[in-house]
Amino acid sequence: MINSREWSKHAKYRDLNPISKYMVTGFFRSIRELFLSISPTTVLDLGCGEGLVLKSLEDLMKNKKCYAIDHDPIEIKDAKMNSTFCEFSVGSIYEVPFEDNFADVVFCTEVLEHLDDPNKALDELHRVTSEYAILSVPNEPLWRILNMLRFKYLKDLGNTPDHWNHWSSSAFKRFVGRKFTVVKELNPVPWNCLLCKKNNV
Repeated sequence: MINSREWSKHAKYRDLNPISKYMVTGFFRSIRELFLSISPTTVLDLGCGEGLVLKSLEDLMKNKKCYAIDHDPIEIKDAKMNSTFCEFSVGSIYEVPFEDNFADVVFCTEVLEHLDDPNKALDELHRVTSEYAILSVPNEPLWRILNMLRFKYLKDLGNTPDHWNHWSSSAFKRFVGRKFTVVKELNPVPWNCLLCKKNNV
């Protein structure tokens, strides 16, 4: 699992570099577009970190029940300050503390690439959603190339710390396809963002 005290997966959201800010804006815009494609009443975010993705959707959360978990209690503390409309708690994506079919949509953004067992996490995503999932991961190898162009992580050939899984757009869809059908795909540079519908498997 990622050690967010050594390296926060949300550090990119605070990068003051104009190009980085432009790309992050595109990421949030894409997540918003996917969310607007559906009409959920219950939302669950797995691996919410500091709650910044949910914060970006705050104006769309009226009359919705919102829940989120992260394994890091410090991140959860920050999330509670960032987003007051959601119930945050500490929990594992491998053993999500919610019942089957709990949420209409489950978010898992910028998480799966950090996990040592993404298949187990995907199983839990499938279990707790009643219908939809919104997922995102970096688009490899583009992610590494852009890191190297920024002179980041050169000794690791552009690989961001704690990225254990590396998917191209097509490879990520194959991975997700074990449990979900892709309904809509957006590719804001350098991410893969998917709206997926639960398969009855």
